[in-house]
Amino acid sequence: MGDRDGGVAGQERKTARPDEDALRQSLRLVMWAWVFGAVWMYICSGAVMTRFAQCLDLPPFGYGLLAALPYAGTLMQLPTSYFIEKWGYQKPLFIGAGMAHRFVWVLIGLVPWLAPEPLRWIWLLVLVFLTSAIAHISTPVWYSWMGDLVPTRLRGRYFSRRVRLGQGVGVVITLLTGYFLDRVAPYGRDAMLKALAAALVVAGIFGIVDFLFFVRVLPPSKHRPNPNLQWLAMLRQPLSDANFRRFMGFTATLTFAIGYIGQFVWLYLFDVGFSNMQANVMLILVPLLVMMFSGPFWGRVIDRFGRKPVLMITGFCVVNGAVVWLFVTPERWVAGYFLALAITFAWPGLELANFNILLSMSESLSGRRYGTAYIAVSSVVTAIAGFASGLFGGAVAEWVGDWHTELFGWRFGYQAVLFILSAFFRLLALAWLPGLEDAGSHSARTTLRYVAGTLYSNLQGVVLMPVRAAVRVGRLTYKLHPRGRT
Repeated sequence: MGDRDGGVAGQERKTARPDEDALRQSLRLVMWAWVFGAVWMYICSGAVMTRFAQCLDLPPFGYGLLAALPYAGTLMQLPTSYFIEKWGYQKPLFIGAGMAHRFVWVLIGLVPWLAPEPLRWIWLLVLVFLTSAIAHISTPVWYSWMGDLVPTRLRGRYFSRRVRLGQGVGVVITLLTGYFLDRVAPYGRDAMLKALAAALVVAGIFGIVDFLFFVRVLPPSKHRPNPNLQWLAMLRQPLSDANFRRFMGFTATLTFAIGYIGQFVWLYLFDVGFSNMQANVMLILVPLLVMMFSGPFWGRVIDRFGRKPVLMITGFCVVNGAVVWLFVTPERWVAGYFLALAITFAWPGLELANFNILLSMSESLSGRRYGTAYIAVSSVVTAIAGFASGLFGGAVAEWVGDWHTELFGWRFGYQAVLFILSAFFRLLALAWLPGLEDAGSHSARTTLRYVAGTLYSNLQGVVLMPVRAAVRVGRLTYKLHPRGRT
């Protein structure tokens, strides 16, 4: 009997080992896939897209639409969630939709040759909406798949490392694209348009490769389709959850506050006279370097103290994240820009905490998954808020127009109105957090004490490092020249 039991135990160990190896391999594939995905993202979200829109003569209100349309595509998540809850096919759906989404970016790069000149900017907006809609078909699958794949104890650190890897790629891509665009700019508008189009085509190709990595990733293992699932029954679970509704209130308000900001910060820097390289460095490169260090830090804080206190601390820190850019000009930029970087340090904590809360809501319950419904409802609420934000930003920009004023030597225009309104809505979003429940989390005060102490210790070490080095050199000099020797 003993031999038999030992044999069974040994057999179990033998069968468990390949599963562990397959999991590790899948986690590595997901990690390295993002290297290619990051190339796509940082090309399409940097100066390339804003300059491309300018070359296609996008009107002012169009920049609000350009910010709003990606949110409108999020509405595709509801029917997608219903489909995978009822019939499954998560992995093929994720890979197929993802590759199609990235291929549309190739078409966006070809707009100057696909569309007549007066209609180019309209084609741009249509294709941006199309790629967003296709992309969000795969979003519910991504959350639920990662909820199955990544062990709970590792999520904070794993996703912070994944983000940091992508940020490292972003640093390289930002420098290359900024340098490339500034070298092309002297050759005129047509050369710039061709260079921008080529960059978007390359981005789309790299984006397709990103999804090819997932062919060998383990499929979602806990999901059981429910052919008898009814549409309203699927939505009832998240909508009846009071804690989820509070979380949605926070997410929707914050999304409305920041949804339009990205496009107008880029326009602001170009309007006040920064070059492509300077704008890329200030908005992508240096913030990426900051977030590469802050991401792992916030991942450890989340794993140790919980998600809610991190949301509260970082949410308060980013309230003035847009306003500080008004004090960044080519002549006077140091103080305003360093304030912007200090606020940037908090963003990874906000995003990781938000992501981990939503990921926990996508976990399996009693062998049947309702998590994709949480994700889909969350995405639809976010889509409505983001779309409204883009329309709001575009409308305010059109309404304020060329108005400007000066205060203490600083010039403020329509961007100032938009940035101040963003700060107001960010502050309003924080009102949802006190009632949010997060099991096992510590108090915000305890977490803040740890964060402040850790940051103070690290900064103290950085500041005192030159002093310590000088003391060591002094001691070495003393040993080389002992007292009494002439």
